[in-house]
Amino acid sequence: MGETRLLIRGGRVFLGTERPSESLSVWVNDGTIAEICPPDTERERRAAAEGTQVIDAEGGAVLPGLIDAHAHVGLLSLDQQVRIPPASQAAMIFGNLSSSLDQGFTTLRDLGGVDGGLVEAIEAGLVEGPRLLPSAAIMSQTAGHGDVRPRFARVAENEQTGSNLVHPFAICDGVEQVTRTAREQFRAGATQLKVHATGGQLSEGDPLECPQFSRAELEAFVAVAEDRDSYVTAHCHTVRGIRRAVEAGVRCIEHGTVMDLETAELIRERGVFVVPTLTISEMLRRFPGEWGMTEQMLADSEWLDAAELESVRLLAEVGVEMGSGSDLIGPEQHARAWEIALKARLIGAAAAIDSATRINAKIMRIDDRIGTIEPGKLADLIVYRAADPVADPELFMSRRPDFVLLSGKLVRGA
Repeated sequence: MGETRLLIRGGRVFLGTERPSESLSVWVNDGTIAEICPPDTERERRAAAEGTQVIDAEGGAVLPGLIDAHAHVGLLSLDQQVRIPPASQAAMIFGNLSSSLDQGFTTLRDLGGVDGGLVEAIEAGLVEGPRLLPSAAIMSQTAGHGDVRPRFARVAENEQTGSNLVHPFAICDGVEQVTRTAREQFRAGATQLKVHATGGQLSEGDPLECPQFSRAELEAFVAVAEDRDSYVTAHCHTVRGIRRAVEAGVRCIEHGTVMDLETAELIRERGVFVVPTLTISEMLRRFPGEWGMTEQMLADSEWLDAAELESVRLLAEVGVEMGSGSDLIGPEQHARAWEIALKARLIGAAAAIDSATRINAKIMRIDDRIGTIEPGKLADLIVYRAADPVADPELFMSRRPDFVLLSGKLVRGA
């Protein structure tokens, strides 16, 4: 088995929704999980004497590293990004990455803003951060959710949403332009494509109930992604846009706020995933002034919040696989793990944790490497001492893990 370098002993190990958590020891060797077994005091004492680092998790819990499938670490402002000095942007972005590790997130799927350059910086050790899967620019149609130009100004570009460090929202129309713009994101190091396929809550002039991009345009995005062995995920709040996106071949629906039974069944039949984003809704409800909510946005928020909760329950009942995403923007993104607690109130703790680990890894097509605690997988692990968020998922809103491992490296905890 080779030299074991780290041991997490005696914690209740989260093994998914099919099996209860058990008190086990997890042996880590060269960055991967080598063995999961009942505690063996004599063997563990010998290993410690031979130099194995030991984390005592007795009375606590061991979970897979958390995954946020809807992150925006570089999106610091919806419409004034260009006004933030580049050095300040860099500091804020690096702070968001570091904070994600603090909160137990070992993988982020960034759905708009940063590109493969930040991935290279993390992998080179120049910046501390989780594993990152970037989308580069979010793509929107003219007069769509990502078109944040002043409504009545004759402005040709959308530059205020980006900077030298962060891609502005890309506006594209027609199959030819959509195809070229999609290819540009892969040139910039995108691992998947993100598009706006309905109106949004924090923008004006793009009604929530209206679909965006034609069927042909969405199919063009999907074709480009499939040529790169990748996929498209689509921002969709309401049924018309959701159905169009699913029928066009997208792999994943973001938000899925307003749902009916027929649409939920279509999603399940097509094997499409949905990533609800309860955290951003909670933020808008609690702190509307900080988000610049207009009266119309506040009115929309009230009925959307109720619809979102019912949609999550319906999707769970129908059997749609749901991932987990926070959709936080700005600096100081400290509430990333709220998503799990909020979802646990609707579908239970085990299913909510499963959505933020195994299912998110499956969405990203990296579930052969991460997402569950199994021998042979990378040792992305978090440890809570004297606490079990499976039993008390509200802990995700109030407490950070005591230890965080990323590919077997202890990145948080003494």
